[in-house]
Amino acid sequence: MSKFGSMSRNSVATKFLMPWLVGAFVLTVLPLVATILLSCMEWDGVDPSQARWVGFDHYQHLMDIKHDQDHDSATRVDVNRDPFFYRSLYNSLLFAALATPLSLFVSLLLALMLNAPLRGIAVFRSLAYLPHVLGGVATILIWSWVFNPTFGPINQTIEWAYGVLDPVVRFFGGEGTGSWLLPGWLASETWCMPAVVCMHAWTAGGAVFIFLASLQRVDPDSQAAALIDGANRWRRFRLIVLPQLTPAILFNLITGFAASMQSFNYAYLLYNRAQNDGLLFVVLYIYRCAFEPPYRLGYASAMACVLFVILLVLSSLTFITSKWWVHYES
Repeated sequence: MSKFGSMSRNSVATKFLMPWLVGAFVLTVLPLVATILLSCMEWDGVDPSQARWVGFDHYQHLMDIKHDQDHDSATRVDVNRDPFFYRSLYNSLLFAALATPLSLFVSLLLALMLNAPLRGIAVFRSLAYLPHVLGGVATILIWSWVFNPTFGPINQTIEWAYGVLDPVVRFFGGEGTGSWLLPGWLASETWCMPAVVCMHAWTAGGAVFIFLASLQRVDPDSQAAALIDGANRWRRFRLIVLPQLTPAILFNLITGFAASMQSFNYAYLLYNRAQNDGLLFVVLYIYRCAFEPPYRLGYASAMACVLFVILLVLSSLTFITSKWWVHYES
């Protein structure tokens, strides 16, 4: 009887899992296989009869590897290194290296404040999560107005601060603040990246609640014992609270870095020529190669595969090094 009962439970579990399995196969496995196959082809994505197999030529083109293998003239691709790919990859890595730690810091700071036992704290928690829900095209366009170098409120505030500091600077023998330049923000190659990093920190609400859930599990008795032993607030946080938050930090670090490396909306909506490719992210460049003339779908697929490998390697290294700084309950 138990055997048939076990078989029945297994069949029910399989039925419940089937929608997820079908979705994972159709939406994840098949696109991954198709991307790998397309990366070895030269195709514009329109006429299947024009597709040509070129092997690893796209990867050799990306890696600047010279080869002597001859192909038909219709399938030959240029093997000179693509400077735009390396510029876009550098921009994406720089953005992820700046935005991920800042988002972790902001989200942890908000989680600590929202963990306070105050009346009406649920309202503030809801408000903290709103930017994460509302983040999108409209929010980015609003931020582009905020960072406008001519009439944006940030530069107007900086200009007002310059006016306040001008008498002080002149009092100490300076030339005044009249010659001080305002940041160009999204119209500058130098300032466009800091502007986008600040925009990204605005949407840290998802990580806030992961940290908040971890803070709810911190043993209050251990903190009370440390307080009796004379530990101040910083030492209690550093020695008791922070080690128990390291699993949440690891999760937010990996997911945040992967999301930052695949950022597209900022670059697509805010890109302009004045930035001199300062916001040319790798996903934006993949999109341009695939869906803008001359429609190099195979080459874009090869770049997507390279990006996947880079994320896989960096995530694996993070997991490997986590054993030295992540502390689990066991």
